[in-house]
Amino acid sequence: MKTFFSIVLFFISFSIVCQQKEFSQEEIRTKIEEFILLKELDSASYFLKNLEKSEYKSILEKVSKNKELSYKEYNTLFLNLRNRTSIKYERISNFIDETVKIPEKKQFDESFFRIKCDQIYSLRDDVSIEKASEKHRELEKYLSNFNEKDITIQKATLRLQTHPIVLNLIERNLDAGKKLVLDCLAKAKELKDIELQIMFLYHLTDFLVLEGKLQEYIDISEESLALENQLQKHTPYYHAILQHLIDAYIFKGGNTEKVLQYIDELYNDPTYMIQTYALYLKLLGKPDTDTVIREEVLKKFEVKDVKELVEKFQILGKDLNSNDFYKLLFEGSKALVNNDFLKEALEIKDQSIALTRKIYSQDLSQSLADFKVEQVEKTKQQEIENEQEKNKLFSLILILVGVFLIISLLIIRKISKQSKELAHKNEIINETLKEKELLVKEVHHRVKNNFQIVASLLELQTQGISDEKALELVNEGKNRVKSMALIHQKLYQNDTGLIDFNEYLRMLTRELSIAYKQKNNVETTIDAVNMFFEVDTAIPLGLIINEIITNAYKYAFHNEKENKLSISIHKESEHYKLIIQDNGKGISEDFDIKNAKSLGLLLVNRLVKQLHGTLKQLNQNGAKFEITFKDNYARSLVQ
Repeated sequence: MKTFFSIVLFFISFSIVCQQKEFSQEEIRTKIEEFILLKELDSASYFLKNLEKSEYKSILEKVSKNKELSYKEYNTLFLNLRNRTSIKYERISNFIDETVKIPEKKQFDESFFRIKCDQIYSLRDDVSIEKASEKHRELEKYLSNFNEKDITIQKATLRLQTHPIVLNLIERNLDAGKKLVLDCLAKAKELKDIELQIMFLYHLTDFLVLEGKLQEYIDISEESLALENQLQKHTPYYHAILQHLIDAYIFKGGNTEKVLQYIDELYNDPTYMIQTYALYLKLLGKPDTDTVIREEVLKKFEVKDVKELVEKFQILGKDLNSNDFYKLLFEGSKALVNNDFLKEALEIKDQSIALTRKIYSQDLSQSLADFKVEQVEKTKQQEIENEQEKNKLFSLILILVGVFLIISLLIIRKISKQSKELAHKNEIINETLKEKELLVKEVHHRVKNNFQIVASLLELQTQGISDEKALELVNEGKNRVKSMALIHQKLYQNDTGLIDFNEYLRMLTRELSIAYKQKNNVETTIDAVNMFFEVDTAIPLGLIINEIITNAYKYAFHNEKENKLSISIHKESEHYKLIIQDNGKGISEDFDIKNAKSLGLLLVNRLVKQLHGTLKQLNQNGAKFEITFKDNYARSLVQ
């Protein structure tokens, strides 16, 4: 009986192998890891035969055979799984909970502790703070079983404090968070643990950024770098410290030789090389970068001028993701301006604007659509492959029916089992679709957070600006960023994918009134009930309103009179109409907004065209702006 069954399995395996396409070693590793997470260990064992021999293969083989791993081996496995961008970390976390048990031995296990610490950090960054905090409490309970006077336990307890430190940072509890960092840093110095000192110095710089203490931020980062150089192997914070110092020195000005040295060090690391192109351009975009430094960079990349350098970096950086490539274009335009390539700078700036629109509108929508189509196609393909496998098995049964009757019955039972597994996989796919819908909200949340960070950086930059015109420009830029951040805040707070513009306008006017310290002096009327727009319409419309209201606060309103501002949006037959009116002194008769040269009004004109709209300026007891525009659906009909 066993002989018959072995023969059948051989024929089945041979048939599958003959049709199996060639996979790269990287693809094979990915498939094995996927099968392990799905607990399909037989499939994992099959692909393991084609994997080249290595220490990591030995670990995968032990997992596929349900053998117990050491905590050190588990740590290696989870580090490799975490580097797979195609795998959601929540799946890895669930696998950790199922396989990694608390050590039974009474001694403290450093490898187990490191696994759980990494789980806390990753859950906080990629899943949720609540789940990270739950694991943090479990690890605190584990540490409570050991002697707190033991130096190893003291160091572990200190390392565990990074979670509450980050929570304080997220909640903007600056005083409590900074005090906790400094206390932990002092204890790390007492224990003479350099790695812990570097960790807490790194977290200290996060608070210094929010406090606007640039020089102290630089000094602390340099101190961290000096400690790194005392170690035989750099900590995971090393490259981030270099990046912090580069940005800080460029922002401050001067120290160009040191900046170039740090960028070169990152460039010489293959992992970070592609990220350094934007840093070189950022250095060349500063007015205080001397000719010697510029020539040294040009010589390094074998180009004659900055224009050729930007062109070369665009080619070398083609594999960057959209956000990093936008940063490359942005820094390239500044470098071109600083080196008198104004025409080329405008061209690069236009490319960056187009890329920004793609990132925050079409790219997001298209990605979601592509994902749903891909999931449907995968489901159908899975069904086809399973159907083909059934046909092969039935054909084999017909050939061997006279000899292997009993075995044929076993194969039929196996097919029934596969059908159940297919149904289970379909359930997993449906759950994945739901998770991806939640991902959209998370994207908007992160975009909103990124905009808030940019606004905070602009706020920090204003502290070093004495020129009133420059200060005004930075503040206007900050308000524009905030207007876009509000859009994404509204998106992740609802499930419709639409922005309630009545609520958005109230939030926007409140933010601007606070910014111009006229909250109690302007009576604002808003009429935009039941006006809902998609992100492609909401962002340009929000920026238009921001610019016009900002001009009203700057030029129309005076404390000695009763200031009034009204904003209304209503639907007409084939378009929408936006009306903004104030009771100020009005617009000069010879002023034409369509030919205005200020950045804000140029932006308004361009955004109105983007919305396929028209702009009209009037004087009716003050300034009045009438803007017609089309929503995303109406614009798509004429494209």
